[in-house]
Amino acid sequence: MDEAHTLAEGVTLTPAEQGVHADIVRRDTTLLSVHPGGFAAAVHDLVGRGAFVLMDRNVRDAWPEISLPPGQHLLIDAGEKNKALDHAEDLIGQLHAFGVHRTQPLAAVGGGTTTDLIALVAALYFRGVPLELVPTTLLGMIDAGIGGKCGVNHPDQKNLIGTFYQPRAVHIHLDALGTLPRADLTSALGEAVKIAVADDREGLFARLEHGARVLDDPDELRRIVLACVATKLRLLGPNLFERDLARVLNLGHTVAHPLEDITSFRIPHGTAVAIGVAVASHISWQRGRLRGEDLQRILALLRGLGLPAMDDGFAVEALIRKVDRLRLQRGGDSLHYVLPTGIGTTAFTDGVEADELRCAVAELTDPRGTPR
Repeated sequence: MDEAHTLAEGVTLTPAEQGVHADIVRRDTTLLSVHPGGFAAAVHDLVGRGAFVLMDRNVRDAWPEISLPPGQHLLIDAGEKNKALDHAEDLIGQLHAFGVHRTQPLAAVGGGTTTDLIALVAALYFRGVPLELVPTTLLGMIDAGIGGKCGVNHPDQKNLIGTFYQPRAVHIHLDALGTLPRADLTSALGEAVKIAVADDREGLFARLEHGARVLDDPDELRRIVLACVATKLRLLGPNLFERDLARVLNLGHTVAHPLEDITSFRIPHGTAVAIGVAVASHISWQRGRLRGEDLQRILALLRGLGLPAMDDGFAVEALIRKVDRLRLQRGGDSLHYVLPTGIGTTAFTDGVEADELRCAVAELTDPRGTPR
């Protein structure tokens, strides 16, 4: 085997015309664990091991039994509007003032916007400090905290500024969900639906077809979280750093992120993804690539989980313009738009016509035009 492929980490040089060719290898290891309980104890353990904790203020209020020592924590405001570059810069300044050093771990405790923000802070502070994540929302557990993507929003686009930075551990404790509003848990299931429609080798779709009651069954919910984590990591495996911009996990997101932007995040991420999956499925059916029975099964799954297939409070033309702008993020020429072709199978297409989007939005708003 080539030496570059066996190198643990570092640079291997080989001669090249007018210079050298450098093979650069970086190796990271992440421990992901899923537990039915133990959230407060896990945070205390991180504190005891010397981590500097950055916690969502709402989580701190909901868990008064968690003791955070002075000088070893910061409370932060969560939400998409606080996921911004100036907030990251301010946090870096505070960490430096507290004397956080280069080998001291940062522990991000909160939902997806918190873990996104703090992961970027960890990547930038001293060019990278150890990071551990303790996601406290279902969306954070099955999506935002998994895979190493981090970043902040820009006025022009969600997640426009970001990078890849792997945590050394992700601690998932399902009892952290006990203080969340039901609507937050329901919305997060939109990401689970996306994963199940994109790749169903874990049998996730059938589990979700049990309906919203899965949220009330701790054992079943743990199995769903594990299936989501395993499937997402398997799909990321060969393309973790997005060298190939055709990514199955973008299913639903070509509509979801623009929909969040144009509604000023009134529609939460998981719900927007659910709508995006419905739109992609409808367009695939329009094109004859998805059977009507499968479209109806996907829409029935959304209904059973309490998720909408459409929202009627946005301007369709604004959505169309925002979707087209995503070509920049997807490489300039192609949207790499993901279309379901069955339950667990997908295909890519370069783009979507404005009339296809208009039709999907109209018929999903008033679904009498969809097959039955």
